[in-house]
Amino acid sequence: MIKKAIHIVLPFALFFLFVFAVSKTNNPAASFQLLTTEENFVAGKPITLAFSTPSKIATADLFIIHSYGKTLLKSKNNNGQLLFKIPAIYSQKTGFTSWYLLQNKKTIVTGSFKITPNNNTPTLLENYLGPTTLLTGLNHFTMMVAIPTDSYDNPKEDNTTVLIKDQFLNDIRITAEKTKSFIAWKNIYSRTTVGKMLVSTECENTDSKEFETDIRPSIGKDFSISFSRNHKFADGNQITKLETSIIRDQFGNLVGDGTLVTFQITTKNNILLKTFAATINGIAIAQLLHPDHEDTYRVKGYVTGIAESKPIEISYNALINTFPYQFSEKNREITVGPLKSFMKQIIPDGIKVELKIFHHNNLIETKIAESSKGITTFYLLPPFYKEKEYQFEITTLGVTQKTEIKKYENN
Repeated sequence: MIKKAIHIVLPFALFFLFVFAVSKTNNPAASFQLLTTEENFVAGKPITLAFSTPSKIATADLFIIHSYGKTLLKSKNNNGQLLFKIPAIYSQKTGFTSWYLLQNKKTIVTGSFKITPNNNTPTLLENYLGPTTLLTGLNHFTMMVAIPTDSYDNPKEDNTTVLIKDQFLNDIRITAEKTKSFIAWKNIYSRTTVGKMLVSTECENTDSKEFETDIRPSIGKDFSISFSRNHKFADGNQITKLETSIIRDQFGNLVGDGTLVTFQITTKNNILLKTFAATINGIAIAQLLHPDHEDTYRVKGYVTGIAESKPIEISYNALINTFPYQFSEKNREITVGPLKSFMKQIIPDGIKVELKIFHHNNLIETKIAESSKGITTFYLLPPFYKEKEYQFEITTLGVTQKTEIKKYENN
């Protein structure tokens, strides 16, 4: 019985072994094998992947995915081996590359490899510095960012040492920083003195160019103002000079040239006037025209939102107390003057003279003219002034005089 059972089972066992062997031979994954054992490559070095084939005529394609893109490589069977040379555009750039061996558009083998920076090529340095201007003070800083790379522009690996150097006057500082996420950086703080700061970097015997940061004065402190003038009379012609003290920041540095100072003037009648000046060597000098009538100016200086001065007062005395006028041409021509100044000299040309014309105490018209050689003349044309009487009010240099009633004939 046992021999009979063996004779029955043996043919079936041989049949299943044959089916298993055929199935294993037809499995593409088992037929193609990666011969290249390296999994890490250096950027710039040639990369070739080799595969064994089940026969000397079998072919396949290699599909690769790289940070630079995707591509499909074709190869011929070379005596039972398939060789795929990775293009230089991919082999020169670091990172992970995935590959898929395809046959009849089906994936039969997959894998990946890594490309690392090439430390045998000269190191390149890419640097960024900003801002390029700072204010004095220990709370302000500029940032230097350095990106060291190999000759193929691949960032160096983390923990690469970068020396960041800064120089200001006689102070030179060198700091060693490690790269992290491809960059090394440092906050370089300002100083309390104005000047130019130089910054540079160094990595693996490669030096960067020189970068500059200007340290400028911080905001100014409060200041004082003063004035000077030729005389104190309100002649509407002379200039009063307004001048600040030297404006400095909290560290004693002169504020930058061009700092705008506003001089705000309030008159006796609360009229607001302004004049402006920019600083040169820390001092701002503005000019203010004398009023044409007695007045007192209250002046205050501002660097808007930053600093200010205490107010000062400037008084202007009346230039005259009275003035002459006369009527002629049947009262049609009114001559005001000659107007004389504090030394009985003729006043400068251009002084405003105002003439108000009244009829039965009602204001009819106001005329304004400017003096020439101390004289101002008004003329009332008969077609426009037909009433039989008028009264006038004349104002100049802050003095007002009212005339008697004048009679007129319309002929």
